[in-house]
Amino acid sequence: MKLVISAGGTGGHIFPGIAVAEALLAQDRANDVVFIGTTYGLEGKIIPQAGFRLLYIEAHQFLGTSPLHKVGTVLRLLKGISMATGILRSERPDAILGMGGFTSVPVVIAGVILGVPCFIHEQNVQPGLANRLLSKITRSTFISFEETKNYLSSKKVRHTGNPLRKNLKAVDVKKPEDRFSIFVFGGSRGAKSINDSILTLLPFLESYKNTVMYHQTGAGDYERVSDGYKNTGIEHEVFPFIDDMAKYYSLADVVISRAGATTIFELAYFRKAAILIPYPYSAGGHQWKNASQVEQAGGGYVIGDDEATGDRLFDVLKHLMKEPGLLKEMGENIGRIYVQDAAERIIGGIADGIS
Repeated sequence: MKLVISAGGTGGHIFPGIAVAEALLAQDRANDVVFIGTTYGLEGKIIPQAGFRLLYIEAHQFLGTSPLHKVGTVLRLLKGISMATGILRSERPDAILGMGGFTSVPVVIAGVILGVPCFIHEQNVQPGLANRLLSKITRSTFISFEETKNYLSSKKVRHTGNPLRKNLKAVDVKKPEDRFSIFVFGGSRGAKSINDSILTLLPFLESYKNTVMYHQTGAGDYERVSDGYKNTGIEHEVFPFIDDMAKYYSLADVVISRAGATTIFELAYFRKAAILIPYPYSAGGHQWKNASQVEQAGGGYVIGDDEATGDRLFDVLKHLMKEPGLLKEMGENIGRIYVQDAAERIIGGIADGIS
């Protein structure tokens, strides 16, 4: 099978696409995968580093409500469709998989026009505008959360889970039994408001000598946050970026993070209790809905970005420190969200759709 995957913009779209590509090649080295993205998203760095070809089109978010903006959106979309059509005619794929977001729209539309079987994957509980529209014209929509079925009118929906990178595997780490480990991160670029919250939390933790903090700050905030830990007496490791996420997931008793779909399914894979602080400006508030699914499952606590003060976080952490049984239960609960072999399920769905 030759598969075109359209994935761009954020890691939440890109990494699941790479996971599907890796799984397809693992099934048969004769299979082939080509990615389509833009020159200005994270895909330009991440996808080539993963060893896959990336071809470029023009694609833009659907922003603005004025007549001028609407005309500009249509013209840019038509240009993107034209570019995607040229690529598809040259590559002649057996199928197209759109990973959501504005990058997928011109590619999937071009595929439908050319008669190429098209499929999409939705990572979040609530689909964005692009996938809500594309689900009406594609052969199947693959979803990460079972709840997503309630947001789609299409009957061609298959619950597959969210594919994770093959290098993200549980590791055997030596974790001192007398330490309560907290892993904090706000995504690959960090999150300033979460960093601010942790800095206000540190004075509350100083009297808890068994606490160790692992904190990814993002490159732009590393010096400031690192300075904030100095002279606190709290055992800590602070980094601008972490390559080995598996190590720190494995070390953690609890994780404090945003609520992107990829993060939630990584937490589910590692069975880690979570304190989720949804990004307040996510499109359609989708991170809130993702986080709510975890909370309803009993796998984590949800705290608003403006409510994540030091004392609020400390109240939750202090409770978890005293209730190791609850921590274990929360880990088991969030683990039930994880779907094993999600990438293989998507590949199977594509194979069924083109047979």
